[in-house]
Amino acid sequence: MLRRSVQSLSGKAVAAGGHPDKGWINHSRQLVLCALQRTPALQPSNNNASAPNLATKLKFRHGSAGSRSFSASSSFFPAFHLISSEASSHGVRFFKSTSSLHRSKKNDPEEGNPKEPAVEKEDEAVEEGEEKTPTEVVVQRSRGQVLDENSTQLVRQDPNWIPKEVLVIPVFRRPIFPGIATPIALTNPEFCEYMLKLKNESGSYPHIGLFLTKDRQMEEGKLIQNLDEIHEIGCLGQIVHVQGVQQLGMQLLVAGAGRILITGAVRKDPFLTVSVERLSDKPFDPSDKIIKAWMLEVMSTLKSIVKLEHLFKEQLQTILNQVDVSNPGLLADITTSMTTADRGSLQKVLECLDVQERLSQTLRLLKIELEQAEMQKTIHKQMEENVSKMQRKHFLTEQLKIIKKELGMEVDEKEDLVQQLTEKLANMTVPAAADKVIQEQLKKLSLLETASPEFNITRTYLDWLVGLPWGTSTEENLEVEDARKVLDEDHYGMQDVKDRILEFIAVGKLKGTVQGKILCFHGPPGVGKTSIGKSIARSLNRNFFRFSVGGMTDVSEIKGHRRTYVGAMPGKIIQALKYVGSNNPVIVLDEIDKLGRGYQGDPSSALLEVLDPSQNHEFLDHYLDVPVDLSQVLFICTANAMDTIPGPLKDRMEVITVSGYTAEDKVNIAERHLLPTAREEHGIPEGAVTLSNSALRTLINKYCREPGVRNLQKQVEKLLRKCAYKITTEVEDEKKEIKIDDDNLQDFVGRPIFAKDTIYQQTPPGVVMGLAWTSMGGTSLYIESVATCPSEKASLRCTGQMGDVMKESTELAHSFARRLLRAKVPDNKFLEEHQIHLHIPEGATPKDGPSAGITMITALCSLAMDRPVKQNLAMTGEVSLTGKVLPVGGIKEKVLAAQRAGVTTIILPEENKRDWDELEDHIKSDLMVHFADHYDAVFSIAFPTA
Repeated sequence: MLRRSVQSLSGKAVAAGGHPDKGWINHSRQLVLCALQRTPALQPSNNNASAPNLATKLKFRHGSAGSRSFSASSSFFPAFHLISSEASSHGVRFFKSTSSLHRSKKNDPEEGNPKEPAVEKEDEAVEEGEEKTPTEVVVQRSRGQVLDENSTQLVRQDPNWIPKEVLVIPVFRRPIFPGIATPIALTNPEFCEYMLKLKNESGSYPHIGLFLTKDRQMEEGKLIQNLDEIHEIGCLGQIVHVQGVQQLGMQLLVAGAGRILITGAVRKDPFLTVSVERLSDKPFDPSDKIIKAWMLEVMSTLKSIVKLEHLFKEQLQTILNQVDVSNPGLLADITTSMTTADRGSLQKVLECLDVQERLSQTLRLLKIELEQAEMQKTIHKQMEENVSKMQRKHFLTEQLKIIKKELGMEVDEKEDLVQQLTEKLANMTVPAAADKVIQEQLKKLSLLETASPEFNITRTYLDWLVGLPWGTSTEENLEVEDARKVLDEDHYGMQDVKDRILEFIAVGKLKGTVQGKILCFHGPPGVGKTSIGKSIARSLNRNFFRFSVGGMTDVSEIKGHRRTYVGAMPGKIIQALKYVGSNNPVIVLDEIDKLGRGYQGDPSSALLEVLDPSQNHEFLDHYLDVPVDLSQVLFICTANAMDTIPGPLKDRMEVITVSGYTAEDKVNIAERHLLPTAREEHGIPEGAVTLSNSALRTLINKYCREPGVRNLQKQVEKLLRKCAYKITTEVEDEKKEIKIDDDNLQDFVGRPIFAKDTIYQQTPPGVVMGLAWTSMGGTSLYIESVATCPSEKASLRCTGQMGDVMKESTELAHSFARRLLRAKVPDNKFLEEHQIHLHIPEGATPKDGPSAGITMITALCSLAMDRPVKQNLAMTGEVSLTGKVLPVGGIKEKVLAAQRAGVTTIILPEENKRDWDELEDHIKSDLMVHFADHYDAVFSIAFPTA
């Protein structure tokens, strides 16, 4: 009985620079091939007809049902190896086969016996039940005759015959098995030309050897030049069909014709050609019970896999229905090719010549496939259950919504949202312009579907519009005494700042509001600028909001984003109003002197509208796009330096300078605020730690000299952490008190940072202490001058990282000092005959400004006269070329720095006397001050006996 097997072409092979063609695989997916041991393979003597145009009529016996006729096409091939030819525009030309099993010459047209009558006789014999060979072929041609394109010639060939040499085509993913047809795409133009050349020389395409590469990582399409790169056992390939013969390559349909073994390399140029021998299965008894048992187990496993969802379910079903069970080797080969096993396991099956062992390996692979299929089924079932649960939940939820809506228990989500927004608007006094936009958006929202993206955008926009405190404000408290009480509770000292704030509130009480003013607190870090703003909000009974604008480079942070952008939102000002819930909060803009500027715009320019009382009553945010009244908001800004604030922005603010704290102020702040707060935060009981007054003053003078109290707070917290550790680990009785004084202070906070108050205990000639102002507060600095060497020409060299203004001051001081000495000491030619080097210590710190003018002149005069200045003397002041002493700024900070340095005498410009008079008495009590309007007065004070 003739049986057929169906093979779905899902495998892929790429050779000689080729790649798999999915379209070609799909085109040949339903190819039927069968390799029967008793049936000779049929091969056309020429390959010039395309598969879709084949009209070869094949007649063969199939059981007792009589004869059947099949038409060979690209999608259906009979049960033997069929090689179709390639279509040609000139028709199809056929050559006589070189096989020894040709038809006899009596059927040759040259002998006068045309084939057609012979075939008709054979057909009649078949119909009469005569015994014929299993396969009969109808041949429609005469010798030398060119047939039409739908014709072909199939001749018999010895199934054990193989060519002496074959052209090697490597396969990279899976080996090819006998009886299996595989599409191969050849994209190497040279290889394609070589194939065409062989075809033209012999009249047919050559047999090829399909061998699996040993290296899985080898680049697909790479040419093979060495036998070590491929396995020695492969599959003999017969080219069944050729398509697309052109410069871009060709597509082959290759049928596996048997196992072959490489016996040696014939040549490598132009492409690798090897000599091969056929490998046959080891002899076995088909009726052996063990073989049959293995086959039955394979078939049983196939049935189990077919019941599950497998990748090759249809092909495996075809195998069960049509495979020849009397051929166990073929069953193993076809079944193995249908598995998804790795290339190594498949190659082992291909190399196995023992049929029973091959069935064993096949069964092992099938069992793995069965386990995978069962696992796949389990996963599929779980996913279906999850999806079913979700769908059921969704359906029930929707039904519940409908039932609740019908019973009046639940309203529509969209209608409920519109109702909520409308109820919020009823309690607000919305301006006409904003109300018009809100009503339009509400109408738009009611028409949109909830699943629409525009619905969420409109809803978010309405949330911001309705969420603003339209017409909602807190009741102000403009009582000056209440404000004074709050300020005194929150801050110690800073009397000048408190008085200015109280004056501001008093004016607001008379006017009925404090709007119209923008305050800017200017001072060093840690002096309480932000906390003052919080105290003002508490005294006025207003809500408080703070955000930092330091480093801000995007205008959208102030004015919001356009709604056209994804993730757009309003600016910080609008966010602050929504957060506090009132239209008259106190908003602190921290670090306004550190505003950035980027490609997104200049935020300082955007703040001009916000901080201008004449414009901010109609502030327009880009996101809201409706006017918002900010005139009720009290804006307070903080800054460390005023020179970095743009002029137009500075012009809109009223600057209040917050100076640093004195040592006495710090002692009181630590005792009243820092210590109690830190003790509570660290869980230390009242009375468990005692810090003496002298230890506290030492902590301030030798560890925390900065004008603010932030570092003092850190040192106090560090001290209390040490105490907490001692309480929990070293002190047996937790109620025992820990006392901290000057003797053990270093055990808690380490060695002093400022071990010496000054660099010089006694200032030598050429050295004078000056006073400077920085963003961190006041500081003392020395001006040092030395003579390097005598010189015919006077010169001055300056170091200490001076700025341009300070360098000009040194040149002016040098000129003035030479003129002064000629007037005061005519015989002194020191400055005119020496090279002078002037230096300011702490060279890593940039320094600039004109206030060191009188200090530099004094240092040069002291060097020239070789006389030190009066001890514990410090001075500050700008000097003109004629000797006029000009006023400078930062007097309070400079005086505090002199006090910290232990100075007893200071010289200030005459015009700064008003600043001195404003200082507290405890600051001035230990200092002797001299005011000078000309340098002659400075000279007489610095050199009293000169």
